[in-house]
Amino acid sequence: MVADILSVFPEDQILTPSNGQAYEEALRRWAENSERRAKVIVLPKSSKDVSKAIQYAVANDLEIAIKGGGHSCSGASSSEDLVIDLRHLSSVSVDVEKRLLTAGGGAIWETVDKEAAKYGLATVGGTVNHTGVGGLTLGGGYGWLTPKYGLTIDNLIQAEIVTANGDILTCSETGNADLFWAIRGSGSNFGVVTSFVLKAYPQPNAVWSGLVIFTPGQLSAIISAARSWAANASQDESCIIFFACPPPVFQPAVVLVPFFNGSAEEGKKRFKAFFDIGPVADLTKALPYEEMNALQNPMATHGDRKVLKGAPLAQVDEDVLTSLYSEYVKFVAEYPEAKASAALIELHSYQKLMEVPFEATAFANRGPIFNITFAIRWKSPNLDMTMRQWASARAKAIRVEESKRSGMDLEAARGYANFGLGDERVRDVFGEHYDRLSELKAKYDPQLVFRKWFPIVPKGYAGEIPT
Repeated sequence: MVADILSVFPEDQILTPSNGQAYEEALRRWAENSERRAKVIVLPKSSKDVSKAIQYAVANDLEIAIKGGGHSCSGASSSEDLVIDLRHLSSVSVDVEKRLLTAGGGAIWETVDKEAAKYGLATVGGTVNHTGVGGLTLGGGYGWLTPKYGLTIDNLIQAEIVTANGDILTCSETGNADLFWAIRGSGSNFGVVTSFVLKAYPQPNAVWSGLVIFTPGQLSAIISAARSWAANASQDESCIIFFACPPPVFQPAVVLVPFFNGSAEEGKKRFKAFFDIGPVADLTKALPYEEMNALQNPMATHGDRKVLKGAPLAQVDEDVLTSLYSEYVKFVAEYPEAKASAALIELHSYQKLMEVPFEATAFANRGPIFNITFAIRWKSPNLDMTMRQWASARAKAIRVEESKRSGMDLEAARGYANFGLGDERVRDVFGEHYDRLSELKAKYDPQLVFRKWFPIVPKGYAGEIPT
């Protein structure tokens, strides 16, 4: 194979096991359990190179994985066949006059945040800044600015994508509009996106955020404060509540990460109900937006084995969250090596994203719901199945309970797709959009070339369907 692919790419654009340490480093992912030993890794330097890589893989019946930030815990960015590693397509540029950001398909949010900040701008990006722009955007994209500006896909105005037959297409609302509709929520199902053009917004001021740590005995008061705060939060506010084991004692506690796009003084006022409870530590401060998006990095470092699992939360309910905390405490007591795990209650207001009509994009979760994320982390491979099962069971229990309490049908639904475990039915992931996506899949990828992220089966497809 190596000799064959050298007729397509120069030697410096491919990595195989014969490349030793460079190859081993290219296999690394955010989660060790998502790593696979690829036959070949291609390092394209242009969209044309991506096209050649896709055509080579198809001609040789090789599975394709796309690696941007490499944060998928399900292995979506890894393959035992061919990986298209977008590290050389990671530049970010800013059009100040038009307030637009252009990010390469291999860029990470840190690069976007820092480049935008040079011009007093920002856009809706991930809350861990070493996450890839591509994966987060194509799956929807929640961030600290979501309450004001919506999802990342709501701020995407154009993308360049290389499809299954090697075509390089530009899609937007006015060109290849059906493909543009599809990629906003369907992940990597339709090809390799080599660039994104995103709206940017003025961000001249510092923001206020940080960690606020509470004791377990204060949980009920925190939930009450969160319920009241969520009902009245402005577009400039957001917060995440963590059930975690923070340093220095590494014992279960409740951690609040508040966010206010304004002064520290005003931020403290907006979150006064939480501070009135009496936290044991207040690490909040004013800081630039691009630094704020790095606050969670120490809790989300590379390495170890990881699972992410999402569940919908229709309301800030004390019984549901108290039960979840109890389960979390039992979990870390039984599995001490998983103490770096956390359950996140992400209270990003959904009002702005619901202003976009449900049918406007392929994103399937435009409902009045918050997200719960289970971020499970451990070291021993023999615990892989146990960790997956625990996260799945907790998410299912919440879906069932939330369906009863809210009156919405959440049992067949799932949480935010970018926090998926991979054990959901694909039809449930995409909901009412699935049939239309299947038809478009038949148009753009009839042979199911792209099948690593909740694979949509092309309408009329007669081949083997991935499980």
